[in-house]
Amino acid sequence: MAGYILALDQGTTSSRAILYDDHARPLKMAQQPTTLKTPQASFVEQDAQQIWQTQISCAHDVINQAGLLATDVTSIAITNQRESIVIWDKKTGKPLAPAIIWQDRRTANYCQTLALKSASSTFNHLGIIDSSHDDMTSEIQRITGLRLDPYFSASKIAWLLENDPKLRVRANKGEVAVGTVDSWLIYKLTGGEHVIDVTNACRTLLYDIHKLAWSEELCACFAIPMSILPKVLASDGDFGKTKKGLFAKQIPIQAVLGDQQAALFGQGCLDAGMAKNTYGTGCFMLMNIGQTPKLSEHKLLTTIAWQRKSSPTRPENLSFDQIVQSGRRMLQPPKREVTYALEGSVFMAGAIVQWLRDNLGMIQQSSDIEDLARQVDSSEEVVLLPAFTGLAAPYWRSDISASITGMSRGTTKAHIARAALEAVAYQTYDVLIAMQKDSPHPLTELRVDGGAANNDLLMQFQADLLGVPVLRPKDTEITAKGAALLAGLKTGLYDEATIQASWQIDRVFEPEMSSDIREQHLNKWQQAVDRALKII
Repeated sequence: MAGYILALDQGTTSSRAILYDDHARPLKMAQQPTTLKTPQASFVEQDAQQIWQTQISCAHDVINQAGLLATDVTSIAITNQRESIVIWDKKTGKPLAPAIIWQDRRTANYCQTLALKSASSTFNHLGIIDSSHDDMTSEIQRITGLRLDPYFSASKIAWLLENDPKLRVRANKGEVAVGTVDSWLIYKLTGGEHVIDVTNACRTLLYDIHKLAWSEELCACFAIPMSILPKVLASDGDFGKTKKGLFAKQIPIQAVLGDQQAALFGQGCLDAGMAKNTYGTGCFMLMNIGQTPKLSEHKLLTTIAWQRKSSPTRPENLSFDQIVQSGRRMLQPPKREVTYALEGSVFMAGAIVQWLRDNLGMIQQSSDIEDLARQVDSSEEVVLLPAFTGLAAPYWRSDISASITGMSRGTTKAHIARAALEAVAYQTYDVLIAMQKDSPHPLTELRVDGGAANNDLLMQFQADLLGVPVLRPKDTEITAKGAALLAGLKTGLYDEATIQASWQIDRVFEPEMSSDIREQHLNKWQQAVDRALKII
């Protein structure tokens, strides 16, 4: 079966489009940068129109680069930055405020205040509270698998409605729509579909991962009218077709995954116990835990990895005659099979390198960081604690500030560069330790992707800290591939064998560091973290 999948990959700092052939091989990629704005401290915003315009431009560019026509494209797949939100006019499609990005921390005080409230008093009028979970943080985790933190979408939406009375009035009338970036792109692509994929919905702090529905109590808690929220679909649902005139034909949108879930799928982590780590702007480790959600006891997140529609089946394997005699339906409706994951989120990974480049001018381009770091054999006592937007998993302290400690008169740029790379690996180590405590599945290997996964120095240090092999595939742009694979499976362009064949190893980084040296590194990092935690 010939055909092509057009994967749209809308990230924090750029929009990309990649075309995949009928063997899930990438043909061409188009990319355009997007602009992050920080109008004041803790605010991180983007122009929603720019997100759309760069993304559709990339889509047209990549088709042209490949020498194809839109009529050659079988399906569109979307993967996107999660937790970021857009609010727009339902009739005109015009954004009503800047997009608030996942890194934004403006709602830190809001979340802290909410955390002090009792769940029973907050939800008492609904009569549906479990008295064993009386604090808000526990109740929110019970429903969503997440933590009460500005990172997620709910407090961002609440802030917009609280700070714009006219917007609140319009929202109460159902005149506005809100959604994550996938929802915004689908609305613009289709000319009006207001839907969201389940892996993005579960990152809003408003979605019940057990009931697979928007939570009435949490929407009431955040004072968000349910009428402004999109309809939730399975990851391989039917999200609509592109509107007439956008391409030479109307192309169906048949797979949507949040970026980290897409990477987990693209890495072939389809069995419980398999894990991947994406080294992008932030750092995100996900472990497949199967079809039963397990709430973390060590400050990690429980999230939906994906939801796939199974094929319709004949009931109980009955014969045709038996079905006729029983009067039952020929086929049972397809089941919605849900796979869950444990996740540890690190806010600053590649963003640390960007800070060294843009704010300090230590390097000309991000790829220079490895050569600079290799100028010294050790970071010595220097530790860079990258809490520029607080510390995420497993600490979840938004009140911690970034710092560089352990410097001496002999400290150079190279020491700081090496400490920056080590900070990425240290944070991943902290997440893994918490994940191992939560999961019954021991980690035997870590599959990696993202831009910084191409940094050999970082990957070797990561393997040394974790004590397990780090596996880097040939294609580290695995996020777009994950969404494309799901779309290909949905359309019949790919089969399960395609997933296995598409993942090919580039290099395995085996642990080489002695246990004594490893402990010295970890103690140095932990002392820096402890100092920061005790300062507050």
